[in-house]
Amino acid sequence: MRPLAALASLALVFLLLACNGESASEPTPLPSETEPPPATATLEPAATATVTTPDVVPSTQIQVPEGFTAYQIGQDFFRPTSVALAPDGTIYVALRHDGIVQLRDNDGDGVFEQNITFLAASNSAGEYGEFTGVLVSDDNRVYISDRGRVTIAEDVDGDGVADSITPIITGLPTGLHQIDGIEFGPDGLLYITNGSTCDECVETDVRAATILTANPDGSNLTVYASGLRNPYDIAFDSQGRLWATDNGSDGGEAPFCASIDELNLIEPGADYGWPYAPGCDPYQSGTAPVASLGLHTGSTGIDVYDGSQFPAEYSGDLFLTLWGSFVFEAEFAPELYRYTPGDTEIQPFSSGFEHPIDVLTDTDGSLLVLDYGLGALFRIVYSES
Repeated sequence: MRPLAALASLALVFLLLACNGESASEPTPLPSETEPPPATATLEPAATATVTTPDVVPSTQIQVPEGFTAYQIGQDFFRPTSVALAPDGTIYVALRHDGIVQLRDNDGDGVFEQNITFLAASNSAGEYGEFTGVLVSDDNRVYISDRGRVTIAEDVDGDGVADSITPIITGLPTGLHQIDGIEFGPDGLLYITNGSTCDECVETDVRAATILTANPDGSNLTVYASGLRNPYDIAFDSQGRLWATDNGSDGGEAPFCASIDELNLIEPGADYGWPYAPGCDPYQSGTAPVASLGLHTGSTGIDVYDGSQFPAEYSGDLFLTLWGSFVFEAEFAPELYRYTPGDTEIQPFSSGFEHPIDVLTDTDGSLLVLDYGLGALFRIVYSES
């Protein structure tokens, strides 16, 4: 999830590099030393239901492989950043400046006609900087990440609007980047990405440019892995392994230079080498990435395909969104990509997006893709016919 510049039209460069902003006034205690995580049970691929094909004309803008069809099922999002599923299948979307919305399909046609405000930016426990991540727990608590903070929002009275808002982590270092992806691990812990405060520098706060873990209530905040310039999103596979996208440096005056975006397999306690200067080569500094995501590609969302709606060869593969760049010429186009563990390269899967920012496997096994630039949500479905 990434980025930044001084012009308002360069808005998401600021999200991916991130905007200025002060962290919450109450600092989170410094993290404890990294300890090996407890053993985790192997996750089984989710059982999926039959897909209900959206009752709408397939999208002609989004190009997909033969046998697949893309549908636009949600729209009118202003700068959406993240999509999440609740246990009951309700879809939540984070809007960078406007809060969290629930999507409603009132007539059952597979298209969301309403975006209902679950949490407004003006109805929060203090001022939000940017809504960058959303996650729903098994007990329907909505976890929200913004600049330097993680908050839990709950709908206690069942009216569809958050009425209990509790910051659980505050005071994390922010600057050029901030918290983006949040996820629960198979060990029950909350995993949190927190980007660097700069393009290239030596951080003074050990919590910057890391992936962190905490208990679900925000306690026992711990550095899990470091040397990650801007780890944008994270996902666990069926073996309990943690994968992350990471934005490379933009470059600047010597000795700094641009470095690739990365796909990383995250190990506890590992250092992934950032800052890389003067070599600017992540393969020669720290734990190496498993695949290059290219220069200036703004790698954002990641998810492991654990459904059964796609052909069997997709099981366990990763889908990734590359957001692109307003400023630089990106090495790879802003598209949806596929990665098979063990490979050394990603492969294009779906094109036609403007700035895809998140991807998620739905409960029925179809794939949801959120586009920041188009302000739309797409569903990709496979049909044998």
